[in-house]
Amino acid sequence: MELVEQLRRNLKETLRFIKERVTGTVDIGIILGSGLGGLVDEVENAKSFTYDELPHFPRPTTEGHFGNLVIGTLAGKRVAVMQGRFHYYEGYTSAGISYPVRVLHGLGVKTMIVTCAAGGLNRDFSQGDIMAIRDHINMMPANPLVGANDNEIGPRFLDMTEAYKSEYLTLAHRVSEAEGIPLKEGVYVGLLGPAYETPAEIKYYSTMADAVGMSTVPEVLIARHAGLDVLGFAVITNVSGGQHKVSHEEVITAAQKSSESLIRLIIKVLEKM
Repeated sequence: MELVEQLRRNLKETLRFIKERVTGTVDIGIILGSGLGGLVDEVENAKSFTYDELPHFPRPTTEGHFGNLVIGTLAGKRVAVMQGRFHYYEGYTSAGISYPVRVLHGLGVKTMIVTCAAGGLNRDFSQGDIMAIRDHINMMPANPLVGANDNEIGPRFLDMTEAYKSEYLTLAHRVSEAEGIPLKEGVYVGLLGPAYETPAEIKYYSTMADAVGMSTVPEVLIARHAGLDVLGFAVITNVSGGQHKVSHEEVITAAQKSSESLIRLIIKVLEKM
């Protein structure tokens, strides 16, 4: 339980730092993936913290992840937006990856929206499509809930029957139709990375999922452990079937091209929540 006590102390220090500078609770936490950081420009009355200045907060090393926590108002809701996330392939432990979500929970967040860039496995998808995540498959070699459990936060054995809130999925589709924003739906498979998938791996994973990426799953596990409701979106940045080379620059560029539509969709969904 020593690790649990250390986590509690660290969280207390981080939350105290933030709450001394920002008043009130936060309704919704938003995590922005590669090339999708532009949403923070829409936040009103924003107070921004770099991850460097937040006690015990990890630092992102991946291009396209700026490393800011922005708290303010968006679509009439109090939000905390993480402009940049953390990945196992950067060398972070489960504790490091999960820490920001624990902080969001400590700020009062009850709902979390996660976004990510992902490769398309479903051949009906095209580059630039937005996919609402219906469910996920964890193919990473770790689970952030392994180790000592803090029973004050959540249960030892977590039910994942509804990892992504079905009510929010329905809302997202309703909003997308009203706004004329095409929206796919599917299963996301999370891998360790940082190598992209081989053609054989793509063929294998396409039998079970619609999109593949290197994030999101650990954050959703931690969020659900803390009782947060989750809505997830993946921007499909390439659908190659392993037939051409993929680069991180391509992923960022493709995500940025679709970011305007995703930002509009998120704002309209927030208005209806």
